[in-house]
Amino acid sequence: MPAPIQGQLAQQIVDTLKTICNHNINFIDVQGRISASTDPARVGSYHDGGREAARLGKIVTIEADAPDRDVRRGINMPIRFHGDTVAVIGITGDPEEVRKYADLAQRLTLLLLREHEIDARNYDTRTQTGYLVRALIDRVAMTPEFIAEVLERNGLSDRGEAWRTLVIQLQASHENPLSAIEAAVQDTVSVTGRCLYSYRFPNEYILLVKERDGARWERAMRALADRFPKDIKIGIGSSRRLSRQDLSFQAAQLSIISLGAGESVASYEQVRLELLLGSVSEAAGSAYIQKCLKGLDDEDRELLRAYFDAEMSLKETARRCFLHVNTLQYRLKRVRDRCGLDPRRFREASMLYTALRLEAMDRRSAARYPDQG
Repeated sequence: MPAPIQGQLAQQIVDTLKTICNHNINFIDVQGRISASTDPARVGSYHDGGREAARLGKIVTIEADAPDRDVRRGINMPIRFHGDTVAVIGITGDPEEVRKYADLAQRLTLLLLREHEIDARNYDTRTQTGYLVRALIDRVAMTPEFIAEVLERNGLSDRGEAWRTLVIQLQASHENPLSAIEAAVQDTVSVTGRCLYSYRFPNEYILLVKERDGARWERAMRALADRFPKDIKIGIGSSRRLSRQDLSFQAAQLSIISLGAGESVASYEQVRLELLLGSVSEAAGSAYIQKCLKGLDDEDRELLRAYFDAEMSLKETARRCFLHVNTLQYRLKRVRDRCGLDPRRFREASMLYTALRLEAMDRRSAARYPDQG
């Protein structure tokens, strides 16, 4: 049974969330009792939807008010922390309206819980490990004594062997709450083996694992991605000594950027074209995209992506796009007329393919770092 969250912290959480969405917020314990609320009259009352969300571990939606039973419409989201469901956050209001706040509400709740750390016994180890991970990927100077101490606390040591950085990016869907995905990540880490890992706000887990355990970790990462194919992207970095995990981290990020449609996991060793494209300056990349893709609309781009995914096979592309081959030929000719490059000619097709990959990498980078755009 997880330790209960004290009333002061619970009230801080609901008050903080209300500033974001301006709806009444309830903090419900796992037994269904409202322990904090922006509506003081509800504190101490029983919340059936919250109890059900805690029991099922899934978001429970209440579609309509039932005044006779003190039931109000809204959504109730279970919050998992260190592997346990510790509470439920209820947002009162039209479900369609309040659902858009669900992801942010979970993120902020987890952030506040981390700041207060329910399990104080392991606080120092987690804090120091998180600092070590962030310092290594940012290449911040640390004393060998501090590194050795944190490694020992985690049951690890470093004798000059190779390590890899794994990056797990999360994004919650309505089917899979963020806290459930985070719980699965933490469960995977706990059963796979010893490593150094840290959470980086707003949506990344960073793991440092030994190269000799790399195959086991890759299998675990692929199994995790298979459970949440729409919610997780994983990059496996290059093999480097511990002091140069900044380079492995960059390789892991590049691996994620290289992921194609429907892909969830990429290893640095699998990345080919992106190694070259990743060194292209932003200005040069933008100029190349403009030169090759100028005049093409979203429909043209989608057709070209399907065409290249089908290895430039007219028959296979037509089948995937539900087009007659003659219609496909006409649309490829239209692409040539619009941009000046013929996708049916190998060299010109390779230019179009490269421009599309550059454009996809730019979009993924912009999505991950929106404030840098």
